[in-house]
Amino acid sequence: MTVERAPYPPVEMGPHRVQREGPIVHVSIRGNTSLTEMQTLVSVYQATVDEFGYLLILLDMRASGDLTTPARKHVTEFVQAHPTKIASAIYGTTFYLRITLELISRSVRVLAHHTPAMAFHATEAEARRWLAAQVPLLHAKG
Repeated sequence: MTVERAPYPPVEMGPHRVQREGPIVHVSIRGNTSLTEMQTLVSVYQATVDEFGYLLILLDMRASGDLTTPARKHVTEFVQAHPTKIASAIYGTTFYLRITLELISRSVRVLAHHTPAMAFHATEAEARRWLAAQVPLLHAKG
């Protein structure tokens, strides 16, 4: 994985691709995601929250595989720590992964008493439009 846009330095994350675009982190998952890969991704997420005060995740799941249990727990802990600062737009997911992501969202709601904004879309363009509409809402929660 490589973060290609300046001023954000490249980040290696196995076969996956991460493109940081200001407060947007565009993640293209390719195959399975390990704990080590998720730790790298979460560090990019945290840097974005630190810089902007919120995080917009644009998640391309068209070629995704499984999310290991330790990786799922790690990202869930991050989301629990920042439930009002994250909006995630997901496109190209399978039914199984959609259910997994919805379960992560529900566990955050139970533990953090708040659910980060999350929506599933058919295309990247739809997902980007939805994320753009979330920015004022995230600022209001700030």
